[in-house]
Amino acid sequence: MATITVRLPEDLAAQLEAEQISKEQLDSFLVAAVKVWLTRRQAAETSRPKVEKRPWSKAFQDSAVAFVDQLIDENKALFEELARL
Repeated sequence: MATITVRLPEDLAAQLEAEQISKEQLDSFLVAAVKVWLTRRQAAETSRPKVEKRPWSKAFQDSAVAFVDQLIDENKALFEELARL
């Protein structure tokens, strides 16, 4: 088993001491917490679809001006309303 040093703020260390939480209890808790955290991270990574290729990148290879102009034209009323706010 590897050893990792965890630095705690003084107030938290004092609270652990006041609660009489042993090093063994703290070690067990930290191992369990890290296992759960890593499992959740892995689950989140595998459930998130990865974007292998950005289909829009080719469209904007030269310039995005035409797209922005079209976006503004199609949403002119919305932009005018937002500008009034």
